[in-house]
Amino acid sequence: MTKKFHPLSLAALLIGIVSLSPMQSALSQSASPEPALGTYHWPNGTAGVDAFATWLGRDTVWGLDFVGGESWDNVGWPTWWLETWSAWVKAKPGRRFVLSIPLLAGPVDGSGPTQGDKGKGVPVSLEQGATGAYNQHFKDLAENLVRHGLGDSILRPGWEFNGDWYTWRAKGKTAAFIGYWRQIVSTMRAVPGAEGLKFCWNPTLGDQQFPADEAWPGDEYVDYVGVDVYDETWNADTYPWPAHASDEEITRRQKKVWEEWIMHSPRGLAFWTKFAKTHGKPLAFPEWGVVNGNHGHGGNDNPYFIEQMHAFITDPVNAVAFHCYFDINSPELRHQLSPGPAKSDKPEGTQFPKAAAKFKALFGVAKP
Repeated sequence: MTKKFHPLSLAALLIGIVSLSPMQSALSQSASPEPALGTYHWPNGTAGVDAFATWLGRDTVWGLDFVGGESWDNVGWPTWWLETWSAWVKAKPGRRFVLSIPLLAGPVDGSGPTQGDKGKGVPVSLEQGATGAYNQHFKDLAENLVRHGLGDSILRPGWEFNGDWYTWRAKGKTAAFIGYWRQIVSTMRAVPGAEGLKFCWNPTLGDQQFPADEAWPGDEYVDYVGVDVYDETWNADTYPWPAHASDEEITRRQKKVWEEWIMHSPRGLAFWTKFAKTHGKPLAFPEWGVVNGNHGHGGNDNPYFIEQMHAFITDPVNAVAFHCYFDINSPELRHQLSPGPAKSDKPEGTQFPKAAAKFKALFGVAKP
């Protein structure tokens, strides 16, 4: 995503006597006819995830969440998150947890944690992380994931590092980012019982602040190539459209965005599909969604975007393993398609009726 304001089981079935390498296993996993679908619906949003599944008529949907970056305690000991998600995962077969982990605690200026007992107010940096200075926090996290029965979770350390809106922004610091990523993966994989953890290296679409592939940590340290994709752009002759634009003009611009920005811009989907295949990794979309933003550069109620994403995700040629729809409305950015939980404290719903209908038709389960 160009600017962020939100917070911070597909298992390969090995039959026969041939033993697949980890890379072959990952790719065979992604060749499933239907990549796994997940969603984000606020912190600890298990009720929202279940409501999303019910809306689509699906038995299970994976859950995505974000650990808060206010403190190192949240990174190593996210008890509030793990207790809830552990019970949710264990309650029904086929569920899986995707967790977004801050690389650095504290605000974007690197001034350090604002809460907690560990290093409050002490400046943080990718360079320090690359020396192993923060490894204990990730060792604690791995042990806590195992302790809560979440040892097969998919982790997104330092998501959207190619932007400038998170503390771990990696522009000009790619060597430190790579070194720190390797420290984290090596540390967590060494924890007994954590061998099933998977690591999703996850830039956002486009060149953004720098070409994200310059921060590739190495094939042995990554399980999925993740890309966040939202229907928004600042390209000319796209969004926003004129106040009195015809339906035909709006559709023309929405199609232009898909072709020129989402698919074929530098570090668009065509680039990342080839990149993932070159490195022998499945592709994933840990966040994606339609956009109505205060910035005015979203495609709004765009069923064409939903249709194209569905076609891309379900095409086996693209080797997509999983995708998570970002199903919330915040004051700055609106994405929600589902009605939300029935017993919500506040009324929910969608501003995108055409996109929601298209999503349900394509990703939902038809009633007999």
